[in-house]
Amino acid sequence: MSYPWFKKRGYRHFDAAVGEAYAHKICDPTVVAKHSWLPLIHYVKTVKRYKPKTASDGKTRLKGETVTKPRDIMFASHRDSCILAKYAFELGELLDKHYVQTGLEKTVIAYRKLGRANYHFSADAYRYATDNMPCVVLCFDITGFFDNLDHKILKNRLKQLLGVSELPVDWYAVFRYVTKFSRVKRSALEANTVFAERMKIRSHEPVATIAELHKAGIAIHQNNKKLGIPQGTPISSALSNLYMMEVDRLMLEATKKFGGLYQRYSDDILIICKPDAEAELGSALEAAVAAHKLEIKDEKTERALFEAGREDAFQYLGFNASQAGATIRPSSLARQWRKAKRGIRAAKRAGDKAIASGRATKVFTKKLRKRFQPVGARNFSKYARRAADAFGSKKIVRQVLKFERMVDQAIRKIEV
Repeated sequence: MSYPWFKKRGYRHFDAAVGEAYAHKICDPTVVAKHSWLPLIHYVKTVKRYKPKTASDGKTRLKGETVTKPRDIMFASHRDSCILAKYAFELGELLDKHYVQTGLEKTVIAYRKLGRANYHFSADAYRYATDNMPCVVLCFDITGFFDNLDHKILKNRLKQLLGVSELPVDWYAVFRYVTKFSRVKRSALEANTVFAERMKIRSHEPVATIAELHKAGIAIHQNNKKLGIPQGTPISSALSNLYMMEVDRLMLEATKKFGGLYQRYSDDILIICKPDAEAELGSALEAAVAAHKLEIKDEKTERALFEAGREDAFQYLGFNASQAGATIRPSSLARQWRKAKRGIRAAKRAGDKAIASGRATKVFTKKLRKRFQPVGARNFSKYARRAADAFGSKKIVRQVLKFERMVDQAIRKIEV
């Protein structure tokens, strides 16, 4: 029997990989209730974001800046991930039913299978703004979203969605794990000679046992706060949508009253409204977020006024949009170019090694072209071209053509 939520995971952890036999086993709630959970492995991921700037006159375009945003990522062991994936699937189905019942099915757009990509939602927002001028586009960012989710509120939302007064024993075990989680720093494992060597080897065996961690003196950190869930587990995204369930309902009602648009993608919130509704809707959002013990910082809020004679731009889901058209965010293009250069260098090293050993007579680049040129089935180039179609943007077409030329030139250099 196959399960839609089960998938094999290839990374090393504190247990071995599991198969569908284990997935079948955890369909018994008593097994989950008695499960012994393992620590998460934690690392910090740095995300770069480009922030465009427009002068106060609305006409002068200023050079933007690239800012970095650190994210704490934690991934669970194989058995733990299998359990979390099952409960994330069930939670997602319950949330989808709730969204349909409350009219939120087109409002919450992150972590759901809607058959649409980011560029569709961004293009929809862009068209809404241009079709409803004059209007204000407001982009809000919740500070430290996953780190500040209140456990009591999260538990109440879960009971509300499940329709119970107390959590069933299996759901309580899952809830307790994601709120009272423990973690081991990946950097501590990498600093240990034995564990570092194991992590380099392709294997299904555990990278270390808990007894070995204790013997090596590697700390296991416990979350003793009443706030925060780990970002990066199979259930993290579904829990974030669950937490914001009431905020979404309140804000949809408020924006509908003014004939505006409200959308939320994880911790990124978009409101498009008439200028005279801006203050009230901004206050309503701040109040709803504060009631959930979260915070929106004014300096992170982006505001663009769409009206005749102005050139304000807003940044949403990887795209910059203004009345003059839409473009892919510069940081997204820069990230893809860095990936391409790394891939090309790796192919050159592998090719030179094969030539030196007599196994090849040239550097093969077919796989590179599939990864970074429009000949590939799924890659950035194809994504960008679909985005250009969604926006009807010639600017995006020019951006992707320039990117493809740069990649082609770099590949031709190693083919010589």
